[in-house]
Amino acid sequence: MAKKEHRTPTYPAALRMARIAFELPSHHFGWKLEDIQRELDISERTLKRYLAAARDKLVDRMGRPYFEIVTGGPKPTLRLPAYLKPVASTAYQAASLYFTLTILHFLEGTVLKDGIDDLWEKFAKNLPAFQRADLGSLNRKFYAIAHAPKDYRTLGHLLDPIIDGLIREYRLRIDYASGRTHEVDPYTLIEYRGGLYLIGRTNIKGRITTMAVERMKKVELVTREDGSYFKFAYPAAFRPDRHTEGAFGIIVEEEPVEVELLIHNAETEKYLRARNIHPTQKFIRRRDGRTILTMKVRGTIELRNWVLNFGPWLEVLKPPALRRELADLLKTAARNYESGR
Repeated sequence: MAKKEHRTPTYPAALRMARIAFELPSHHFGWKLEDIQRELDISERTLKRYLAAARDKLVDRMGRPYFEIVTGGPKPTLRLPAYLKPVASTAYQAASLYFTLTILHFLEGTVLKDGIDDLWEKFAKNLPAFQRADLGSLNRKFYAIAHAPKDYRTLGHLLDPIIDGLIREYRLRIDYASGRTHEVDPYTLIEYRGGLYLIGRTNIKGRITTMAVERMKKVELVTREDGSYFKFAYPAAFRPDRHTEGAFGIIVEEEPVEVELLIHNAETEKYLRARNIHPTQKFIRRRDGRTILTMKVRGTIELRNWVLNFGPWLEVLKPPALRRELADLLKTAARNYESGR
């Protein structure tokens, strides 16, 4: 007796459309039309006929369609329109938010971390009970290791007025480690490599400066003679991305510098090519087979320290001043090891 070929059960058109309508909300990023065809064992032509017939029937109270077909991607996709997507949190959103927040664990003990914890608690409460159960082990499934993070647990007295000044646009008086006292209009608080930095315009030469929070000795709101806090006008043209554009790290200098770095081994080249080191980076193969990494950066202080991490595998060709500086530092380092301590 011949063995019967297994086939997906067929359904009347109405049942097929009911199944599509029921399952569509669970496809958070859309449901590919080809996957629907395969799932319901129908042709592309049949599916299009179903969707065309349902477009006028599956509508909300305002007559808007229940679904939309997106053709902008590599393959046509069926999805819920934005006005029908549920407001409640989903497990995918929760996992994405949790993983993002793990990156900020270095803020433990600060008002910022307290705000993060409160945000997560409120977000999680909106999840259905069965999804909360699925998310019980997120702390083991999503984890971030910060690169040498700074410790801000004892600096709440600095962060409180900084955040107040940023939100309400109050001028700050900052006693800095350099021995100077600045009156600063705070523009942006930046996280960079596990540290917090404040960008703002200082009264000293009227320039925009960057200050490390942990180097601040005292921060307070500037008050007027009548006791009110001094408000400043946040400049409409300021954008932190534009201000730091071209910088190699967090320290910004005015004039850009052409940099050429000679890569001395294949492993280092492979490592560097896999990363976005700088927006202007280019890899140029020389006739001798070796590769040069070029960049145009605003500031070489952090670039110097970055190059030192690669030891003998990365050589500065330009600018000459940076090459001489690194040569002196490496000679000093070599003498430290030759002394036999």
